[in-house]
Parts: sequence; structure tokens; C-alpha cells
Amino acid sequence: MKIKQALKCNNIDYRKGYFVVEPNIHDGCVNLEAWNISAEFDIEHIELESEALTEEVIAGNVEIELNISEAEELVDRLKVAIEQAKSQGKG
Repeated sequence: MKIKQALKCNNIDYRKGYFVVEPNIHDGCVNLEAWNISAEFDIEHIELESEALTEEVIAGNVEIELNISEAEELVDRLKVAIEQAKSQGKG
């Protein structure tokens, strides 16, 4: 399964943006890309591929290549964080 669209995160104005996850940009690795968008720009109806996302509204971008064991560890840590957020009533 290939995920084509970015995951939009639009919960906290000063920490909003998109995640993109793709396999094998580099052989045997998982590419994790994060786009941080300016707090003043409304992304509610905007996808990452939109021409509305100009350089002026992109506050930052980072790409990290994870090997398979690092990607699996990230998944495990996300699952733990999800369960903790749910149990604290923040999810």
C-alpha cells in the first residue's frame, strides 16, 4: 500500500503542518518528512500539494531516513504515546 496524501495536522496553530511517509526513497529506509506551516496560515482546506502553500507560509521542512528497526521503534513509541494520551483524556 502506498500512501499518496500527506497527513494534515491542524490542531495547534503554532504547531501545524503535514507529515509524509514514503518507503525506499533510499533503499531499505522509510522517509519521514515534516512540514511546519506558519500559524497565521489556515490549512483547514489546503493539501500539501496545493499551490496556495508558498515559501512564505512554510515555516520549516525536515526529512529523516529511518532504517527498518528505527521505523518499527517509532511505531512502538507512537502506540505508547497514543495510549497515554487516550488515558489522560487528550485524544
